[in-house]
Amino acid sequence: MKKLMFAAVSALCITSVSTHAATLADLAAGASLVEGDVTFSGFVFTDNTPLPAFPGDFILDPANLEVTASSTASTTTLSFSLDPGASIAGFDTSSGLPHVFDFFVDFNVAVTGGSTRTLTDVTLGGGDLFATVDAFSEVVFADAINTPSIVLEIFEDAQPDSQTSDSAMLGGVSTLGLFGQVEGKTFVETATAGLSTFSLTFDLSGTAPPPATIPLPAGLPLLLAGLGSLALLRRRKTL
Repeated sequence: MKKLMFAAVSALCITSVSTHAATLADLAAGASLVEGDVTFSGFVFTDNTPLPAFPGDFILDPANLEVTASSTASTTTLSFSLDPGASIAGFDTSSGLPHVFDFFVDFNVAVTGGSTRTLTDVTLGGGDLFATVDAFSEVVFADAINTPSIVLEIFEDAQPDSQTSDSAMLGGVSTLGLFGQVEGKTFVETATAGLSTFSLTFDLSGTAPPPATIPLPAGLPLLLAGLGSLALLRRRKTL
């Protein structure tokens, strides 16, 4: 009886669970991520690998890129995780062209649900980019809505100017559209490059609205009463 009650309650409550993670394939098909009063939507994935692709190029399957939303009291972070990660090495000996990974990830971010908070800053970072001599790996996001436009870039190469974090002021906006490119190239036989994670963190000003109260399913009290009655009848029969 306890198992039956637990299963019934779970079946009624499961529809109240919020979505905080999805694959890029699901998002590009029209899904959204909602984290408190911030919504990420309008995802577009584009494979930008030059054609014809060579056997050593990395072609991303968007079903293998998980996107996760998380938050603190004053920030919301969108994290990207590739499994397997992008990894290339060497170059195409027949053409002398580099091996590459190159894809676009575009999306919109908006403060929703009647919230008065605004987006004040954004930081691109949290990446594990790597590259050896004669190679590079980079992530670039550009603002598509506001003027002047902002550009965020993190990159890894053999030079001393590799950059693992980049921030920009947004000035307090409620919506933002970002165009992103993830790219890497290797130009010699011994070169390697790749990455598997990166993230965008948005700072918000103002007071966050209280978390939404999850309503009790309308039929739950009746269901519990019915299960209680069955349990009572079963107990009487055993007496």
